[in-house]
Amino acid sequence: MNHPITEFLDMELLARLPSLELRARLMVEGFLAGLHRSPQKGSSVEFMEYRDYQQGDEPKIIDWKTYARTDRLHVRLHEEETNMRVYILLDKSASMNYRSSEALMTKWDYARSLAAALLLFLHRQRDSAALGFAGNSLEGFMRGEGSKSAHMHSMISMLYRDADSTQSNLAAAVGELSCGVKRRSIVIVISDFYESAEKLKEALKKISYEKCEILLFHILDPAEIDFDFKDAGIFTELETGAELLISPDLIRKKYRNAMSEHIAGIQNAARSLPGDSLLLPTNTPPLRALGLYLAKRGT
Repeated sequence: MNHPITEFLDMELLARLPSLELRARLMVEGFLAGLHRSPQKGSSVEFMEYRDYQQGDEPKIIDWKTYARTDRLHVRLHEEETNMRVYILLDKSASMNYRSSEALMTKWDYARSLAAALLLFLHRQRDSAALGFAGNSLEGFMRGEGSKSAHMHSMISMLYRDADSTQSNLAAAVGELSCGVKRRSIVIVISDFYESAEKLKEALKKISYEKCEILLFHILDPAEIDFDFKDAGIFTELETGAELLISPDLIRKKYRNAMSEHIAGIQNAARSLPGDSLLLPTNTPPLRALGLYLAKRGT
């Protein structure tokens, strides 16, 4: 079942927009439109100023007016409590350049559009953001303050680069990032995750030790999931350039089973930390990613 807010974004329009910032603004506005029209409003609409009541909170800080509207106990946060520190790691391996004949965007365009939307959303929430890229190692790391527009625009401008890493090492980049992550932050990794689930889990463990929330946004072209190619042909590996003659009908079942196991492995690795992994095919609006971030932010 599609998330209700996906109704508020046209993927064809998103793909036609000429700049990442325009795409980001369309995505955020579409997300907010869907959020405010969702039947499950509750505390999520007031995510910037409130959190759920927790056992031990003083009754005097409960917002009783909000309780009257939502029938749920919320605590109004002080200004300094509303700020969250978020780290975004974007995979720039050459495999992210893939786009099937039916897809509107490459995985790279989809992923960096999502990253731009997250940066804009974080800025609106006055959250602090940091952005880095996973290539052969951690590259181009930049930290910014959520309240400063210049930092947000600088980080979005960093997304105008190519996915050109031919010997990428996502686990190594995650390991490097873990050395500078502050406690109780949110760490978001956006990738196609052509990486061993066990290696990735070991690298992410260092981040989980800092009581951070971990979100993995798994970007795949629909053809990579379904493998519904009809004709035999030469398939080229985008990172190494290796070529292989393949008859899709002969390997489709085996491929699908292997891909399902790999996706499940990434999801299980995230949940064991604990964290979350969200599969995002490039033919679907990426707004669910913002919703998952919002859910994690409220924990």
